[in-house]
Amino acid sequence: MRRYYIGLVSITIVMVLLSFLVKWTGMEFFAPVPTWMLPLATLYFAVVHAVQYWLTVSNINKKPKAFIQFFLSTTVVVLLLHLVVLIGGVLSHPMSGKRFAVGFMILYVVYTVYVTVMFVRFARHGGEQ
Repeated sequence: MRRYYIGLVSITIVMVLLSFLVKWTGMEFFAPVPTWMLPLATLYFAVVHAVQYWLTVSNINKKPKAFIQFFLSTTVVVLLLHLVVLIGGVLSHPMSGKRFAVGFMILYVVYTVYVTVMFVRFARHGGEQ
């Protein structure tokens, strides 16, 4: 689990720095998005995916045969939670909602790819991470 969390913290630091860099360089596309929204969304993704990984790995140690079922159920719950946060972010700032949605989707893809790759490695190595 340690490798996962080190990678998650590294990705989070890079994504927070990139989100501030995008705002500070004044990229025209993200200019209307409030400065705090994308870094906060990055931290939100890090926390949600850390909890998802911890719950899944903890459950695997108790019931190894239930990996697929628990992984799919946590993925659906996390996806619904992301949808609620995305809709809330878009509705809270209607003028910059589309731009926030683009940034949110970029974060979604980055963190989902990372967590999926780490789950595949975990499953492939029989839980020895």
